[in-house]
Amino acid sequence: MRQAMRIGLLVAVCVSLAPAPQAQPYPILQAMQEEMTRALDQLRLPNEPAPYYIAYAVDESSGTRVLTKLGSVVTDASSRPSRIFRVDVRVGDYNLDSSRFISYDRDPGVMSMYGQFGVPIPLDDNYIEMKRQMWLATDGAYKRAVQLLAKKKAAAQGRAADPDPIPDLSREKPTETLGPVVAPSLKGRAWIEDLKQMSAVFLKYPDIDSSEVDLSESQGTHYFLNSEGFKVVQPIRTAGVRVVADTQAADGMVLRDFFTAYGTKLDDLPPAAELLARTEKLAAGLAAQRGAATGEDFTGPVLVEGQAASVLLGQAFVPLFVSSRAPEVDNPQAAAMARFQAPPFLTRIGSRILPESFSIKDTPSLQRFGDALVPGSYTVDDDGVPAKDVTLVQDGRLMTLLVGRTPQKGLLQSNGHGRGGGAQAGVFQMESARGLSAAELKTKYLEMLKTQGRAFGYIVRAVLDPNESRPSAVDPLDAAMASMAMISGQGGTRIGPPIVHAVKVLPDGTEQPVRGLTFASGPHTPCRTIVEASKERTMYTYRAAPGSSAGSSSLSSGVASVSVVAPDLLFEEIEIQRARDAPLKPPVVPSPLKK
Repeated sequence: MRQAMRIGLLVAVCVSLAPAPQAQPYPILQAMQEEMTRALDQLRLPNEPAPYYIAYAVDESSGTRVLTKLGSVVTDASSRPSRIFRVDVRVGDYNLDSSRFISYDRDPGVMSMYGQFGVPIPLDDNYIEMKRQMWLATDGAYKRAVQLLAKKKAAAQGRAADPDPIPDLSREKPTETLGPVVAPSLKGRAWIEDLKQMSAVFLKYPDIDSSEVDLSESQGTHYFLNSEGFKVVQPIRTAGVRVVADTQAADGMVLRDFFTAYGTKLDDLPPAAELLARTEKLAAGLAAQRGAATGEDFTGPVLVEGQAASVLLGQAFVPLFVSSRAPEVDNPQAAAMARFQAPPFLTRIGSRILPESFSIKDTPSLQRFGDALVPGSYTVDDDGVPAKDVTLVQDGRLMTLLVGRTPQKGLLQSNGHGRGGGAQAGVFQMESARGLSAAELKTKYLEMLKTQGRAFGYIVRAVLDPNESRPSAVDPLDAAMASMAMISGQGGTRIGPPIVHAVKVLPDGTEQPVRGLTFASGPHTPCRTIVEASKERTMYTYRAAPGSSAGSSSLSSGVASVSVVAPDLLFEEIEIQRARDAPLKPPVVPSPLKK
């Protein structure tokens, strides 16, 4: 008995001296690492290659969305916390792998598709179920990768060998970016009364047919891990308010205006009183546009100011600096379409594309612009590669493009811009070393009109961003506008963003508001005709459309915020057209808001 007591006491002492098991700071990351290790060691079909690259991503987040119209809440939704797991499995090697290939053959089966999309995993750190879902998704993604590589090689046999092949995945030095795990603290519902007050502004304008004020926020944590040693834990923080309104002029022309405010969290947004004042200004301006004269077709010098310059750069210029590489396909007609997607500036690296005084940089490191936070700023991209500040244009000469981990000819390494499913800008900045003051730039424009003997010119001050100004719920009016936009695009002419606010200006400086105009030049034609810019610059932030997952290694689940910082721009020649959309008949019965 005494001997047993001595042994028990000795065991108790040893247990008390043993180090206590340490809690893992990132339990989700640990589960991802364990299952990835298992897959790398054991995942292989007989007579088939094993994976050479595996990447896992988990987005753990929750969000709020509040939509108000005319002082009433239409949507008040808070999403429960979710954890979505995504996997990228590649077979082959860095030079030729299973990515970047689209097969038009029959669906190979449900299980092989299992890993292609996001998979919910447990919220309570249940390792067994968490790892089971990761196992199933990895298995399905591997089987699909094996099939795609075989089809990709078969399709390549019918083509001549490329004398200068481009790798499918760039080799990068692994890094770890381990930030804090964010516990969501959503504040959207606290804004409800402010949102109702903003949307109630439109009650005073019965001629405005449709309006909405929309708030959204998302908070959580993004986890990323791959077989090369990259590790990322970083916050998911997005928040924004959007105001959109439509009206019709007496001739049936549909007019729309909008504004947005984005930040990483709701506390970053302008005060509610400032947003209310902007809403009042928007409503009054849109109502006044109904009585403005219709603009005329014009090709010549144009001055683009403020928000219009930033949106125009975001719509027409930013995509030109993004390296995109079309996927290979096993269908000849689709292959011809894929070749059309090559970046137009890829073959112009080293050439002059702007006047010597101009430079363009993408600077993800820029966190503040004046007194405002920069929503497009980020530290690491969706592939785990640290963000790099990149000089795109120097002294008017194109230096490089923005690249993720999908190499492009002459651009074999990532510069940390793999975002939103493809390469994407972060903080896109243009400036001129010879910038004039805004007043001097306008004076120079008026002198240009006089020198050229122009009867008038245009100053454009606000432009519609199609990605941001679309109403949340598609009503018949918006459906008709979308339908007409599709019809007008069938002729092959690329129409630029619609102009919201413009004035017809005479050489003596007299201004007359006009409506119904749109930019009509091709996307990069105006780039060559910029002659001067202002010292003052305006920042505009938008949510970029997701890229193609077939052409990127990114496991991103959402859109990327892009901030554009642009000066006022004086174009020597740009084409502006009168809107060609057929006017819509107004409602038969007047709005109930009219007394």
